[in-house]
Amino acid sequence: MIKINKIKEIGNFSIFKDFYWHQSLELGNNKTYDFKDINIFYGRNYSGKTSLSKIIRSLQKQDTPPRYDNPSFKIELSDGSIISQNNLTAFTHPVHVYNSDFVKENLKFIHDENANIESFSVTLGGENQQILDRIQELKSELGSNEDNIKSGLYLNIHNKNNEIKNATENHSTKNRDLEKLLTDRATRNSDSIKNQHSLFGDINYNVTKLKNEITEVLSSSFQILTEEQISIKKTLISQNELPKPPELSTYTLNFSQLIEITNEILKTVVGGSNKIEELQNNPSLNSWVQTGHSLHKNRTHCAFCVNEISAIRHQELAQHFDHETQNLQSRISKGIGHLTSLLDGENFKINFDINQYYTQYHAELSQLKIDLQSTLDQQKKSVEEIIRILEQKNGKLFTELEATYPQDHSVEIKTILGKISKIRSECIQQNTQLATQQKEAKNALRLNHVYHFLQDINYAQLKIDLDLAFQEIDPLEQALGILNTRKTAIEGEIKSEEDKLKSEGEACTRINNILNHDFGHQALSLQAIENAHAQNIHFEIQRNGAKAHNLSEGEQSLISFCYFLAKIQDDLDQDKNPIIWIDDPICSLDSNHIFFIYSLINEKICLYGRFSQLFISTHNLDFLKYLKRLNKKVQRNEKNIDLQVAKYHISRSATNSQIKQMPKYLSEYATEFNYLFKQIHICASTDILSDENHTVFYNFSNNARKFIEIYSFFKFPNYFKYDDDRLKNFWNDEIYRLFIGRINNEYSHCAGVLERGMSLMDVPEMHRVAKAIILKVKEDTQQYDALLESIST
Repeated sequence: MIKINKIKEIGNFSIFKDFYWHQSLELGNNKTYDFKDINIFYGRNYSGKTSLSKIIRSLQKQDTPPRYDNPSFKIELSDGSIISQNNLTAFTHPVHVYNSDFVKENLKFIHDENANIESFSVTLGGENQQILDRIQELKSELGSNEDNIKSGLYLNIHNKNNEIKNATENHSTKNRDLEKLLTDRATRNSDSIKNQHSLFGDINYNVTKLKNEITEVLSSSFQILTEEQISIKKTLISQNELPKPPELSTYTLNFSQLIEITNEILKTVVGGSNKIEELQNNPSLNSWVQTGHSLHKNRTHCAFCVNEISAIRHQELAQHFDHETQNLQSRISKGIGHLTSLLDGENFKINFDINQYYTQYHAELSQLKIDLQSTLDQQKKSVEEIIRILEQKNGKLFTELEATYPQDHSVEIKTILGKISKIRSECIQQNTQLATQQKEAKNALRLNHVYHFLQDINYAQLKIDLDLAFQEIDPLEQALGILNTRKTAIEGEIKSEEDKLKSEGEACTRINNILNHDFGHQALSLQAIENAHAQNIHFEIQRNGAKAHNLSEGEQSLISFCYFLAKIQDDLDQDKNPIIWIDDPICSLDSNHIFFIYSLINEKICLYGRFSQLFISTHNLDFLKYLKRLNKKVQRNEKNIDLQVAKYHISRSATNSQIKQMPKYLSEYATEFNYLFKQIHICASTDILSDENHTVFYNFSNNARKFIEIYSFFKFPNYFKYDDDRLKNFWNDEIYRLFIGRINNEYSHCAGVLERGMSLMDVPEMHRVAKAIILKVKEDTQQYDALLESIST
């Protein structure tokens, strides 16, 4: 059986603003004074009683009342769920609210005699047992919807809802776990992609971007990076912009020309008749003699053997070592000298510093540097080989020589230099593209990181599990839809069958039975009037058989409430256990009819206890006193139950209202005498005016006058012609009588003191008067103590 646990908060609703149940109705130990089976509210007019009823009527109408700016409230139900202005349609338990809106909506005639009273039908007894049997059959299939005793279709729906809930929670849990993994990797953990933005390049990285990149790395075209590629890209990211590398030395050695010149020398032969044959045939001897000849040009004797050198021998040697021979030797000598100088020249000193190039080229440049030096060394050896060939020719001047020339490495050298030059150009170009290349490198590293992250968490399997969990929900929801469709069909058929047993005339009979009670209003009645043209029925109020006009406020209240009781009777009789809220039903009724209204509530609603909860509000202390007598002993499910009662006091300040636990003097005694004493005691206890207590001071004069009149009458119940005579006996002090009488009369009536109504009240003066009254009452210690106890002070 669903119940309202509390009005958890009212953010904005008419006079209620920023009201919180746990603050106003706290009992301590984290407990609050919550609603019970029967709930009674007392509050003066305009304190907010009707506003509360309108909040509950929002549950009935499943919509907030019109012309309320941004209404805001939360109602906590017995199952812990919350109903607010945003989800009113979620509340389906029957609710009936009696308040001014109910009267305006259903009894328009009260405010406009040309309007109608809305008709309704009630269930008849009848003899159509077949219909009743069918209704019972349908209800049996529908089953019970009570907590802990659900059955039939309601139980199937309940179980299916639990299956959907479990499947949904399973899907939510898997989705939440996956989302946590993605969020941690994207932004949350210390090693997240966002926190490694210097490596992965996006300080604003988030889980949405990660999801987009997951799609990218899972495509068939995505290529993961090798360890070498990762290392190169990391190096590139850490690279700072470098100056332009210096230009390389140019390799200018024309090796083929050296071969050509050398070949000409080898083919040159010194010869003729004047040559000494022995020397021609012996190069070593020829070289030795040539050296000796140059040393003995001016000598007549050999320095070696001291023998005479004849003029003829000098002549023979001169002819043998003539100008042609010297010229060939000179060419050979110059050739060897040139080649030797080339070996120490710039062509073989080409070098570069790899640190002047970007790091990603270092490995390649290191190899090119080795290759270049190796090739230059080989080229050096080739040049040295040509030198050796020329040296051989120098010993064979008289013979044409053939030689096998060494390999020319010029092409290899220029190729290597070309590669180095290309890298240099790329480095120069990279100065303008470094930022772009680093960004691309970071993007590539990030995507590679995402790919490996997905492998680490087994993302593909997680997605499969998530999809399977989601796919489990739809069949369950479809099955629930079939059950709900059947439930709706059964409910529709039950209503259709019940409509066959209903009658508007019977509704009038019920209302008239109440009105025509001995303590009701026998002159008034309600009749069902059929409109043949409109093909509908409306109700008409009649007084002594004729249409009634000019209804008094008391008659309006009585008819309205009887109409309400008759309208809710079916839900009570059919054990639908509705929630009932009755807002101040005794407006303008005399004391007899006030008691009559109490009797109706007790008999028609409380006697059998077929309601979930009952709420009644009033401003009338007499009615409040009767409400304490409402029947609380009922029988439910063959068990005797004592219904629990909660009592509340609604108080209003200048701009706001609050719900409090009803004070003891109202809850237990409920007399105006106790209430008036409470107000005077408050004025006597404080002399500071505030928003919270200003109404107590404002009403002090009336409250004090009424209290003294009641108190003095009880003290002196004998007849006095004038009230002043009674007050003289009461005060036994002329100054007190005159002073307090002036306060009570001038502030109460302003009669003869018109200017009093144009000025603010004198709080200190009222405080002194209140203290004087309290001290006077205190003379009777026992009564004073009893009064204090009655107001819980």
